[in-house]
Amino acid sequence: MENLELQDFSSMPQWQPKDNLLQILQEQTGQPISRCYQCKKCSAGCPVSELADLQTSEVIRLIQLGDREKLLASNRIWLCLSCRTCQARCPNAIDTAAIVDVLKQMAVQELKNLGEKNIPVFYNSFLSTVNALGRLYEVGMIGLYKIRTGTYTDDLALGQELLKRGKLKLLPERIQGIKAVRQIFQKGREKG
Repeated sequence: MENLELQDFSSMPQWQPKDNLLQILQEQTGQPISRCYQCKKCSAGCPVSELADLQTSEVIRLIQLGDREKLLASNRIWLCLSCRTCQARCPNAIDTAAIVDVLKQMAVQELKNLGEKNIPVFYNSFLSTVNALGRLYEVGMIGLYKIRTGTYTDDLALGQELLKRGKLKLLPERIQGIKAVRQIFQKGREKG
């Protein structure tokens, strides 16, 4: 056997992620994102994997690499159902749905080229009704969405059918702990 000379790589520049996205998301979500070793079990069980432009494991990898642009432009963050199948399958119990929630907020705040047109409007309409009433009020959310997007008559026949079948309630229901829900929203606004 030949003597192989070991090379000294210590002087080579070290690769660094584009920004501190990994650290930011780990702090905001409490999820151990850096522990992911790409087993891809999360992607294997995802019910929207065929519709999304990124697999769940790719979202985690892009966070590790600090590729904020690709993540925030992805339709994956808007298509996530928050079913937590990924967390159930993950050997490190990483809750990707919690991470995706923060990515949605970042995309809206940074006004990036959002992956799905009008989904951020839907997301904000949903949050507005929960903030106001303490729970989801479908008719109110749909009304806000239609006003904000200018799609007043789109899906009108479907809406009428849902009303006729009793699937939508015309009047909202309030909850007893509405002050607690509003405090949660207020703390979220304070954290930025």
